[in-house]
Amino acid sequence: MRLSTPGTIALFLMLCGIPQLSAKDKRNPPQQDQISVAAHLAIPGAAIVRFTATRHHDRSYIYAERGPGQPVSLLDVTDPAKPIVISELNSSDGVGALIAAAGTAAVSTSAPAVPAKGPVQTIRLMDFSDLAHPKVTQQFENVTAVEKISGAVILLANPEGIWVLTQHLAGDPHVEERYAHKVIYGESMY
Repeated sequence: MRLSTPGTIALFLMLCGIPQLSAKDKRNPPQQDQISVAAHLAIPGAAIVRFTATRHHDRSYIYAERGPGQPVSLLDVTDPAKPIVISELNSSDGVGALIAAAGTAAVSTSAPAVPAKGPVQTIRLMDFSDLAHPKVTQQFENVTAVEKISGAVILLANPEGIWVLTQHLAGDPHVEERYAHKVIYGESMY
């Protein structure tokens, strides 16, 4: 038997019991909305009492402030799954409470103490994907600072260090279905 055209090959494969994958089969099934831990950094020293978020070009930075007599840490959280402590400035260098930050530059006051945003608290991640049985999926005790730094990243600080949480929204199956039928030929000038 001679197979010469793509249509003949496809028909031959179907008849032989080798199924072809449809566009739906190639995609992953829709996932649930979720907020999860992307990373954890153990940070020695006193409790972090405040985060200050800033950007410089395509980099996302966080200043992590502690109480009096403690250093201020500068973190790069551009990749939330791989946060990096890139610098620390000790209080002996005249660091007080931060007033403002712009990328890798900051303004601080001579005030010896950094006021906490609120009391120590417990933060819980909740899952409502099964509406009849919602549940707490993770709990963070003794949280001293919380900051939402973008539409999808949240930072928490407790005695264990800094926790980077990310939000992931499930894809809309109706939008994905409509997009599957679009033909894209490259960049458009419109």
